[in-house]
Amino acid sequence: MTPAQTDLLEFLRRCGVALCLAGEAASRIPEEMEAIADAYGVRDVEFLVVPTGVFVRIAGADGVTVDFMNADGPPLRLDQIDSLYKLMADIRARPIPPAEATKLLEEIVDSQPRFNAFTRVLGHAVLTVGLGLLVVRDGRALAALAVLGFLVGVLRWIAERVQVLSLALPVIAAIAVTALAYRFSPDLGLNASALLIPPLVAFLPGTALTLGAQEIATRSMISGASRMVSGMYMLLLLTFGIYVGVAVAATPQPAGQPLDLGWWGPLIGVVVFGLGMYVNSSAPRRSLLWLLVMLLITFGAQQLGGYVGGALFSAFTGGLVVVPIATVVQKLKGPPAQVAILPAFWLLVPGALGLAGVTGLVALGPGGQGLINAFLTVIAVALGVLVGSSLTATATARSRLLTSRAA
Repeated sequence: MTPAQTDLLEFLRRCGVALCLAGEAASRIPEEMEAIADAYGVRDVEFLVVPTGVFVRIAGADGVTVDFMNADGPPLRLDQIDSLYKLMADIRARPIPPAEATKLLEEIVDSQPRFNAFTRVLGHAVLTVGLGLLVVRDGRALAALAVLGFLVGVLRWIAERVQVLSLALPVIAAIAVTALAYRFSPDLGLNASALLIPPLVAFLPGTALTLGAQEIATRSMISGASRMVSGMYMLLLLTFGIYVGVAVAATPQPAGQPLDLGWWGPLIGVVVFGLGMYVNSSAPRRSLLWLLVMLLITFGAQQLGGYVGGALFSAFTGGLVVVPIATVVQKLKGPPAQVAILPAFWLLVPGALGLAGVTGLVALGPGGQGLINAFLTVIAVALGVLVGSSLTATATARSRLLTSRAA
């Protein structure tokens, strides 16, 4: 291979890994990579994406070269995802030397968060309160959720610096949250099990389970099955932590009457959740309004679907609007679609519904039906995302056809 082809191979494999860490579906990554290769005038190139890495095959005058790179880094933050997609868009429009592109990509991956550690920890507490307004709807629980969310934020900050702790972080966080919730909820007159989901939202594998189901449906069997297994394993870790936390607290749970905040509580919760996500995930500048619009539309679609067809149809309609609205946001000069999609997945919280079934097993007796409903919810969200993606792709292709005919 020529030096230029070697540099291009290096950039393509690093770019593929970055897309994996950005949470992009395995079925979409080859399309993004092929568009970049086309921009460099390389046609005979193929890609194979698996959850643990990316294979790149380039045919040159002196034969075929295949390379692989592991995708073993931490997930990219929203500001990194924003920079990544903007870099790819710039390269597709005006290709730069591959070695220079690789250097820019490395700077994105190695960049520091926009907000300092304390602000990000505080952001986790804020998004916990926002999610509490959505799923708990008990005004008396908000202060407790803020404390638990702040605690989990601190644990995540410590785990970023202590590798050993990071491996056991989901279990440690689940034990700490559950033990505190069950120990002090009797004094506050709160339902302890209702306090578990919002603080642990960062560990809930909603995105992994939804993407896994979507990839299996699109015949990306290896990636989809791997994501599903990984998501279920995370739920098992959280379940173990909850069981241990209940045993540590050893405190009976009172049957308190929740203080309903009214119809406005969830709407305020969406806004508060969006503010927390913006800070905790270091969203790009001037993206807050777009993220809030995305979250409010997703929430509205969920509520409308629930009113028309119940809980499962609510999950479907929520997933249905995610990709089309994110695409519209991108076209209106908002952040890249992937930046808008990820917070919406957090709001859909299929993983939280799965954990709700587990907490029901712990606190309220048999929870098998809850787990079945959680699985069906994940399938409903994934189906909605698939349909929304297909509609968006069809509309985009038709728009390009009409544009080319007009030209």
